[in-house]
Amino acid sequence: MTSQRRLAAFLTLIISTAVLPGCTSAGTDPPSTDAPTPGGGGVTRASGEPPAAAGGSYSATDVCTYLKGEIPALKQIGSPVGRHANLAGKLATFFESHGKPESGAALDAATKAECPAVRTEVLSLIEVDSFGSF
Repeated sequence: MTSQRRLAAFLTLIISTAVLPGCTSAGTDPPSTDAPTPGGGGVTRASGEPPAAAGGSYSATDVCTYLKGEIPALKQIGSPVGRHANLAGKLATFFESHGKPESGAALDAATKAECPAVRTEVLSLIEVDSFGSF
């Protein structure tokens, strides 16, 4: 394992520890009754709002807007490890003020539904396959 990969793994561990505590608490929130409803313009919940990650209070639209805005800055960073660390820190700050996702898989589901092209570009820049492995 190269030193850059070790650093990336270490930074990911630190950021994950800072971002995800308490996000997987079982049984503290009632299950959502919002089921996705089919529509011509994309996926919406029965309440008419855009999908949000399970357990989080942010909307997928907010996350997608945020991620889209981060793409130019990520492209200017010279290494995937640097992009990864930069995005991890910025997402931690974003989720502190917007509500945290239940898991990386929940974030994947929300961004796949709301902004698949933005999700794909961001994941490509940080060289991971999913936010679950981020």
